[in-house]
Amino acid sequence: MKFGLVACLLLAGCAHPAKVSTSLTFGTLSPGMATITVRVKNTDVRATTPLLIDISIEQKGGAGWTKPESILHPAGFVLKKQEEQILRATFKSTATLLRATLTVKEQESGRVIHKETYSNAT
Repeated sequence: MKFGLVACLLLAGCAHPAKVSTSLTFGTLSPGMATITVRVKNTDVRATTPLLIDISIEQKGGAGWTKPESILHPAGFVLKKQEEQILRATFKSTATLLRATLTVKEQESGRVIHKETYSNAT
């Protein structure tokens, strides 16, 4: 029994978070409709643990920024060695300024491995 516990602790100690790179671009489909394209790439030499992606946006209005709204949160997925996943979201927007927060978490532990905020301000 003790050996099993020690083995589990050793294996958990050897695990390291996934190594990913991300990019996010803003686009416009038509007046009142915007898009966000996200690229998530595994930069490690092995497959990742299941990853959860969440993108929330804030829009600049007359009185200030709106509260964050989650627009993309697909089911968890695994990236193979050097694999890239491209995700797109379309949403209503009449704002000229947008701010998006991209969060990448490990599905099993909930640990945040990457979090970045992007803006379409030039």
